[in-house]
Amino acid sequence: MVLAAVLSLVMTDTLAPINLWPTGNPNGWTRTDAEITEFDEKSNFKIVKNVSKPTLQVFKSAAAKANAPTVLVCPGGGYWIEAIEHEGTEIAEFLNKNGVHAAVLKYRLPNRDQDKTLHLAPMQDAHRAIRLLRSQAKTLGFNSEKIGIMGFSAGGHLAAISSNSAPTYAKVDSADDLSSRPNFTVLVYTAYLVNDGEQALKDEIAVTKSTPPTFLVHTMDDPIPVQSALSYIAACKAKEVPVEFHLFPKGGHGYGLRSQERGLKNWGNLLVDWLSSL
Repeated sequence: MVLAAVLSLVMTDTLAPINLWPTGNPNGWTRTDAEITEFDEKSNFKIVKNVSKPTLQVFKSAAAKANAPTVLVCPGGGYWIEAIEHEGTEIAEFLNKNGVHAAVLKYRLPNRDQDKTLHLAPMQDAHRAIRLLRSQAKTLGFNSEKIGIMGFSAGGHLAAISSNSAPTYAKVDSADDLSSRPNFTVLVYTAYLVNDGEQALKDEIAVTKSTPPTFLVHTMDDPIPVQSALSYIAACKAKEVPVEFHLFPKGGHGYGLRSQERGLKNWGNLLVDWLSSL
């Protein structure tokens, strides 16, 4: 355990969180309840609730080679909560140890009784985060043309829609002159891409020839039907967008990097190999 802790310190340079909206959230969006971070004992991971002040936590890899990719990590949680630990910081630390830079996005969580299109505020946060990473790439030593987005469950929906949509907020500063489209996309047990019982992607996810190359992971026994991933793959194939897909028989949902199922426990290494090919 001590060795693991030392390795984590050596391989990771965690920087101070970046405030996404220094002049205030777009359109004055907020929520009145206080942000809460707590440990979910049943699930054995840390979660955050009621986010109204989004931040970007950068994890710079000490093991990265020149031109290493940078991954913006979007935790899942059904747009109710964010699994900020096992689908956020744990992912960033794993990537760092494997020579990949990362940043964890703590995005705004919608007021569900008011914000009927739940992903709009989170999508603004994702687009802004990508632009901020590009604007600071030279200072951080990142390659501005190798900045991608990764999401889990609802965070996967956020990653998918952010990869296929234009920004919806007014310019804040010079960072917003840069592209908000990621260079690659990683979708892990992605939710909400199709309506129940349907095969076509939802209208809000319009895959085009400009859609980034995509890496997907899913399991057959996931309560989120595998059709969610298959529909995205089919749309990418129709537009000749490169895709790598890993489907495993068992593992369920919400495992992050913690699964011990045969095959599935190695999906992170498969991702690192794919990232090295970009």
